[in-house]
Amino acid sequence: MTWTAGGTIIKAALAHAEACQPLESCGVVSGGEFIPIENGATQFDTFVMDMKAYLKIEKAAGVEAIVHSHVYGPPLPSDADRAMCEATRKPWLIVSWPLGTYGIIEPSGWRAPLVGRKWAWGTHDCFGLIRDGIKDYAGIDIPDFDRQWLWWERGQDIITRQFKDAGFVEVTDRWQHCDVIGMQIWPSEVVNHLGLFLHPDLILHQMLGRLSVREVYGGLYQLATVLHLRHQTLIDHPPVLPPGYQPWGDPPHAR
Repeated sequence: MTWTAGGTIIKAALAHAEACQPLESCGVVSGGEFIPIENGATQFDTFVMDMKAYLKIEKAAGVEAIVHSHVYGPPLPSDADRAMCEATRKPWLIVSWPLGTYGIIEPSGWRAPLVGRKWAWGTHDCFGLIRDGIKDYAGIDIPDFDRQWLWWERGQDIITRQFKDAGFVEVTDRWQHCDVIGMQIWPSEVVNHLGLFLHPDLILHQMLGRLSVREVYGGLYQLATVLHLRHQTLIDHPPVLPPGYQPWGDPPHAR
């Protein structure tokens, strides 16, 4: 059944978008009403919803749909919007300020390609790319984790904690296919960037604000590397490269 938004919801969401511009606004629809939620992002083209507020509403009355705004742009979903719609498994309402228009998307099984995806916090970032990449290349599912906006600026070492919780261990031997590279990208004092090592010498990664890419693993990336991780299921049984494997080509399990 297709979800629809009534005029009262649209009007309230647009009013909130106007109040928040030039930053994006965000909120939810619960009980047939729009409820605004704080956006913790400081960039103009993304939003980071206060998850404590979201979970409180979800627990109390349930969430029907996720809402956010596009400022000075049409209400067309970005790849990140589509990815998060799939992740939340809920309809997404996008309102456009000052156009006053809106659009609705619903989960459909879509996923962005590994290379060339546009960056967006919490979905299309280095961690999101690692999750999708190791699923496609090694068939391993990694749980997602909540991450606060620019957490490394507060010295939080969440990458080390998250990957240990997800079944990764630190190793010191030679790099092998589907190992995870942890880097400190200046000016961070903790690991704040991840890459997926691809045989024989490539890195699949996505830097803050950039498109996801495959590059030769060397130079500055090697200098920034401080952590070498491997999933525990690959310790004794490394992933077997399929016949015809091409490091610059599509992964064997790409959907």
